[in-house]
Amino acid sequence: MLVVKIRVGESVRIGDVAVVTVQERDGNTIKLAIDADKSIPVRRVQSQSQAQLAGKMGIGVTTP
Repeated sequence: MLVVKIRVGESVRIGDVAVVTVQERDGNTIKLAIDADKSIPVRRVQSQSQAQLAGKMGIGVTTP
């Protein structure tokens, strides 16, 4: 995983397929603009608890 610190207005190019630009920052929230061809799937991934993720994978999780 690559971690990059960039400021509002700066961009990161991902190969030849996409450019991600930070448009706005408000506290812990940032607004990103993603410029990619329509054939490139772009999906938002939200954090999930281990139990939720394991459930989606069909794995039983026991918590103490």
